[in-house]
Amino acid sequence: MMAEGPLVILRLPKIRQAVIASPEPMLWFSKKRMELEMLLLESVSRALQCMDANGGVDSSAAILPEICRLDKVITLEVTQRMLVEGCAVNDVTDINKRMYM
Repeated sequence: MMAEGPLVILRLPKIRQAVIASPEPMLWFSKKRMELEMLLLESVSRALQCMDANGGVDSSAAILPEICRLDKVITLEVTQRMLVEGCAVNDVTDINKRMYM
């Protein structure tokens, strides 16, 4: 099983059926999740660069608010698509937290 790696997941019938039946939504979600992860890494990197001697983050750095805005835009886009596809969850904060898991 260890040698198969991620392919072992395809042994589970419901997951295999979802991957085979509709790969496009899963690829789209994976892309959005990767964008969020890249934004998180960039924000941590920028926060460390903009930190002053007391450990506070310099608020003059314009990139940090832009990263937060992009995070919200991506999360709203995922939420809207979930609602269109029939999902009952519409708590944006919960969706954002679960995307990072």
